[in-house]
Amino acid sequence: MKLRWRALLGGAVLLTGILLTACSTETPKTVTKPPIEEPDDQGQTITINPPITPKAGDPNAKYVVQTRIADFHLIDNNKGLVWGVTRNELRLYDTHDGGKTWNNISPSENVQFQDKLEYGKDISFTDSRHGWVVRQNLDQTATVILRTADGGQSWDVSALPSGAHVSSIQYVNPTTGWIMAYTKLNEHYEQKMLYHTTDGGATWNKVAQSSGMTSNKSGSGLPDQGSMAGMSFSPDNQGFVAINMDSKVKLYKTTNQGKTWTPVANRMQGCPQAKAEAQQSLEGNSSSFWIPVLCYGDKGVKYSGLFTNNTGTQWNDVSLGLSSNSSSITPGRTFLSGKEGWVLTDNGMSRTMDGGKTWISLKGNKVLPSKLKDYPRSVKLRFASSSVGWLLLERLDDKKSLLLKTTDGGVNWKIL
Repeated sequence: MKLRWRALLGGAVLLTGILLTACSTETPKTVTKPPIEEPDDQGQTITINPPITPKAGDPNAKYVVQTRIADFHLIDNNKGLVWGVTRNELRLYDTHDGGKTWNNISPSENVQFQDKLEYGKDISFTDSRHGWVVRQNLDQTATVILRTADGGQSWDVSALPSGAHVSSIQYVNPTTGWIMAYTKLNEHYEQKMLYHTTDGGATWNKVAQSSGMTSNKSGSGLPDQGSMAGMSFSPDNQGFVAINMDSKVKLYKTTNQGKTWTPVANRMQGCPQAKAEAQQSLEGNSSSFWIPVLCYGDKGVKYSGLFTNNTGTQWNDVSLGLSSNSSSITPGRTFLSGKEGWVLTDNGMSRTMDGGKTWISLKGNKVLPSKLKDYPRSVKLRFASSSVGWLLLERLDDKKSLLLKTTDGGVNWKIL
């Protein structure tokens, strides 16, 4: 994929060593590459669409994706993305026909990646054409932001200051986005910094930060203590963050584009130790979200959720009526609205239509039960509508993954 250089935040010196062959005929200078991860080419067989400029000998037929799928993002019933990192290269694919065929929209292999990429932390897309990918800080080099406005046919580059690690990224439209970054202070404290862009990610302006003095006091209201679980903004520039701090979930709210933050009451009952996961948006409302919460106790783990319909101003704590005696495997769970949701456990897929009060077991074909035996860990479960959903499973040895799809609300599943 072609990358175009544009204005880099902090100057071009921040990106030394990331010279892209599509932009220069000079021999690129090399830097120490991150450790090469063990190759794992046990991908699924998917149909790759012919590239715009076919390569000699390209069969344009069945092709085994040379990466283990690490995450995905559903845009709607027909559009979505999958990706993984193999040999430090990002392998990114999108589909416009519900997974029947795929397009390779990977950036240049010269931009090296070290870790798995997570949606909402390393990747954000507002639609099938506008997307952003974070290459996290490597050896005190800059944190690189890749962006595309043409569905991955070309990528532009910008950067955050050296030393900053991104914990959350979100775009509310193709031009306006937010990044929460941090620098580690010690085991329990990290200085948090919020960046804002209004030009699609070409330039980033710091709008708030915590004190950087291992203190809860800061002019912005963001605490140094704790680690970021997630962040979201609405189009009217209201936003919230969830922070895991002292075995509690702390929520903060902003109404002025992130300049200042105030704590929000969180009335979680009967949960001595809680941990929040990344928030998920709810269908049809840009101000409605839910946060999955793990509640640890003497008798195991209980699963609950924090729900908001006003971008974090008020939250409702909802017990999902689910528990586990083991904390090693967390069940996949997702909500499409405040009422409709799904959960995948060892017993299979269940659905709720009353916000988690009751769950109905979904019995369909044997594909899902059989694959759960080989791929017992649920990586991600999401639904684009009441009928269409994707499920990513992986082996416990972390060597293989499998992506499945349903078109009847989770009753029957097939391998993509």
